[in-house]
Amino acid sequence: MYKKSLLSYTTTAAIILFNIQFNAHAKTLEVSQEKKEIANETYEIIHAKNGGQIIGDHLTVLGNKDTSQISNKSVFAVTTEGNNSAIKLNNTTIQGTDSVISLGIEAKEGAILQMTGGTIRVSNTGVYFSNSQNDKNNLKDVVITSSENSTPLINGIKADKSIVALKNVKVTQATAGIFANDHSTITVSGGSFNVREVGINAQTGSTIILNNAKITSSNNNGLLANGSGSEIKMTGGSVTANQTALYAINGGQIDTTDVALTTNGKGSGAVALGSGSIIKLHGHTTIDNTVNGLGAVGGGKITSEELTVIGSKAINSDPDRERSGVWTADAGSEIHLTGKTTIENVDEGFYADGGSKIVSGDLTITGSESEKTTGVGAYEPNSLIELNGKTILQNFDVGLAAANNSTIKMINGGIDTVASKIAAKKVALSAQINGHIDLANASVTTEVVGLHFMSFSTENLQKNQSSEINLTNADVHVENGAGILVGAIVEKSIENHAAPSIGTVNLKNSKIHADVLLDDGILSNKIWRKDESWWGGKDVKEIFNGTFTLNADHSTLEGRAKIAQKRNVLFDLKNKTTWTLKNSTKEKDDEGNLLDITQRSRSDISVLNLNDSTISFNRPTEEHYHTLHIGSGKPDTQAVYNASGDAKIYFNTAWSDGDAIADQKTDKLLIHGNVSGSTTIYITSDLGDKNSVVNASNPSNTGGLSLIQVSGEAKEDSFKLAKGYTTIGGEPYKYTLTAYGPTSSHGNADIGQNLFDEKNKNFWDFRLHKAFLDTGSGSGIVSAPVPQMASYLVMPNTLFTTGLTDMAKQNAFLADMRTSVLGREKNKQTGFFLYTYGSTGTLSSERGPFKYGYGADIRYAALQAGVTLAAIEDQNVTTRFGLVGTYGQISFTPKDMQDAGKSSLDKWSLTAYGSIQHDNGFYIDTLLSYGIIKGDITNAVIGKTAKLKNAKMLSISTTVGKQFATGMEGLTFEPQAQLAYQHLMFDTISDADNLTIDMNNPHQWLIRVGGRLTKTVVTAENGHSISLYGKVNAVKTFGDDEAIHINKNYQRDPLGSFIEGGLGISAQLSPNISLHGDVSAQQKLQKTGITGASFSGGIRYQF
Repeated sequence: MYKKSLLSYTTTAAIILFNIQFNAHAKTLEVSQEKKEIANETYEIIHAKNGGQIIGDHLTVLGNKDTSQISNKSVFAVTTEGNNSAIKLNNTTIQGTDSVISLGIEAKEGAILQMTGGTIRVSNTGVYFSNSQNDKNNLKDVVITSSENSTPLINGIKADKSIVALKNVKVTQATAGIFANDHSTITVSGGSFNVREVGINAQTGSTIILNNAKITSSNNNGLLANGSGSEIKMTGGSVTANQTALYAINGGQIDTTDVALTTNGKGSGAVALGSGSIIKLHGHTTIDNTVNGLGAVGGGKITSEELTVIGSKAINSDPDRERSGVWTADAGSEIHLTGKTTIENVDEGFYADGGSKIVSGDLTITGSESEKTTGVGAYEPNSLIELNGKTILQNFDVGLAAANNSTIKMINGGIDTVASKIAAKKVALSAQINGHIDLANASVTTEVVGLHFMSFSTENLQKNQSSEINLTNADVHVENGAGILVGAIVEKSIENHAAPSIGTVNLKNSKIHADVLLDDGILSNKIWRKDESWWGGKDVKEIFNGTFTLNADHSTLEGRAKIAQKRNVLFDLKNKTTWTLKNSTKEKDDEGNLLDITQRSRSDISVLNLNDSTISFNRPTEEHYHTLHIGSGKPDTQAVYNASGDAKIYFNTAWSDGDAIADQKTDKLLIHGNVSGSTTIYITSDLGDKNSVVNASNPSNTGGLSLIQVSGEAKEDSFKLAKGYTTIGGEPYKYTLTAYGPTSSHGNADIGQNLFDEKNKNFWDFRLHKAFLDTGSGSGIVSAPVPQMASYLVMPNTLFTTGLTDMAKQNAFLADMRTSVLGREKNKQTGFFLYTYGSTGTLSSERGPFKYGYGADIRYAALQAGVTLAAIEDQNVTTRFGLVGTYGQISFTPKDMQDAGKSSLDKWSLTAYGSIQHDNGFYIDTLLSYGIIKGDITNAVIGKTAKLKNAKMLSISTTVGKQFATGMEGLTFEPQAQLAYQHLMFDTISDADNLTIDMNNPHQWLIRVGGRLTKTVVTAENGHSISLYGKVNAVKTFGDDEAIHINKNYQRDPLGSFIEGGLGISAQLSPNISLHGDVSAQQKLQKTGITGASFSGGIRYQF
């Protein structure tokens, strides 16, 4: 024990003696008016003055009693002062031994300081430049740190009215890294500055330029530019701070390029405070783990190019600690994000209040998982946010929120018209207390509310201003919620409040798809299920009056409408806007239970203006049709429904003639007030009760279905069917809309059919009735078919008739070849011919229109070209083969049918023929033809009702005959018999009246028996000949009385039997050319059949 103590005392004494000896050899170096170079020496103090210069290498400066005193504020361990004075140090250490040094190195009054390498350990200021405006001042590879482990030095480097360059300087354990004051200029390249308070501080007109430096502040700000003219420029590197990474105040400016900022989950990335304070972020700036990304306050301004902001982890639910991507406050404050900006994990993407402004280019903001989050919010008068590029907001409770006379504009002007997107969890757009939102070229999805409006005033509500949301080329989807939510609150103390103007939504080329299009209520009640009795520091209550307006231009709306009892809601729909009314499938009460279907299948608005637009009722659900009430609430006009231009309404019905008014299965329109203008009605319907259709009675004010009722003024033509009729259930019968009312020609409406709460007998009732033919008294009732039904019934016989005309002309051509004198010359093997011909005819029906039998007037014109491919003569037999091409135009107009139209068809066919003739006069002619038919079926009311696209016709004919010479020269007689078959093939025809027609591919057989008498005159001088002929035929058709199917079978009439007679001429003008002409007539032999005439002319050339 004793030895150990003695050893300890001996060691301590040795150390003390060593220090005394060491200090005894330390000395002071002072150089004046001379230059001195020294190396490897130790000094207490080094001082250069009066032009003196010291060049030191590997020196050690220990300080003395003056530099070590805590109260010392002026004595530095190393000082250079005065013009031409200079100290240049290399690998020098400034550090006390038995006590700390307060002040390290000072360069003042024009002196020069240069230091490369080495360490400065002091307690107050590491290096101080005072009035040393010499661009030769520099520090390189120097470490400046505190001489006390637990206490930081105050300033690493300080400059007053000086110029200095730093390269790879490291400052640690300091309160402030660099402090530039009084118009100083400091250039920093590389290095790091790890401090407790302010990393880099420029004020009173000073400039600091940093390149690839690393700045860290554990408690305060990274870069601080304070005062007008003060500026910090930084390229590359990083800044980490607990409060604000970049801070410009009182007119200071910060300019960075490609800098990474981090705030350790507590502070802000960049803040410009005060008028004239400016921060410019060039290149790609990242702000990581931050509470607030960018902030401009009190007139400050920030601009950025490429920016990424990533929020910190959630702190708590304190609204004053919400994480914001970009925020501004106070008039004159602005932030402009010119490049692509990405913001993630924030509670507020953008926040602007107090009349400030935020402008962005391409932008993506992703919200956090906090309890309440908002993508973009503008609050307080004249605050403005402009989102000008492609913008994506996602994972926020609220997408856009504008309140209290503020404005948000989200307008993407790029080529991609729907590039921007808002995906909100609860509310997409919220405008409150005269908030204003403009949204263009965007798709919007949300779960609860698409567009939210709320009015609130603490004063007289007559001073209230209306909020507004404008959508252009926007697509809003709220599949399980409300497209628009409207509400109003006032202070509880306000009694007898006037009706506030709640808001206006203007849509252009936009869509709102929602379970409920319009709902009323308070947002917090709908979303967070909280009673909103405290708002904006005021005790409030909900009110149920006020006005709201929806203006839609060339837009689409979907969902039911619900309004408060005393509210005035105006819908102004124009320019091909469509509102689809549908039963809600998701709407719930306050307890979360699905509302009764009777509530979910009703819509109410106060006033509807329908200009060149459409109301369309969607299909019924849960066996409930929809009812639209117009004039609900408290409209300020009696004309609650105003139609103009091409106004349309589409109803769904299931026919139920005779059912009680409450049991009728149809959508309904109930108008509580006056009607102006005229609306076209369309019916989309199921057949409903088939027996009810069959047993329908004549129209009456209690029969049929009541579609529309008007409690006020209307006219007979206020509502009318599109074509004057409609069809139901795919059956070809007409249904008409009849108006009953005070001034109707059809009489008054029946009070028992009144659906209004107020049972006023002077109401209008527009009812759908089945139409009937006027059969005369006592003849029963016959359902009136649609006009084009007659066209479908007569079309097969029309095509058969024209097909027979084609066969007749082709047979006549073959007969002309046989009668030609030169046609038998052996050197005439082939030939070409061209014919044109036409026919007219009248189809008749014995059954008549009361049994759906119709006649028709037929017109047919055709052009026929053919070629004889070969003529083979073998002893007594001549055989010819050839082809004939035909193009024909067919038109037909049904008779005995009101509003029947002329239908036009085109037919292209190709016929192969063969003819065998014996020298004894016996012959056989065979035709095989295949044709394609296209065209339009029409009626006189709507024009084209169906398109015949791919109909086909197959014909086969064989004719046998024999030429007999008579006793008269050149006179021959030809008895003939023909057997022919015709077959039509149709695709299913879809009709404009929602009919499906199956023509059942009709066919018919034909037998013709007759004869032909020919007189041929030959002119001997030139070899020309003229042949005249007459013909008589009896024709019988059979197998052609099949039915067509339009929801059921409808019988066609047969073509029947007819006789045919005609005259013709054939003239041989030269050895190669001959002309032909023919006139024929047909006469039916019974009440049903064809009567008509045909004519033809042509030329044949042989070679």
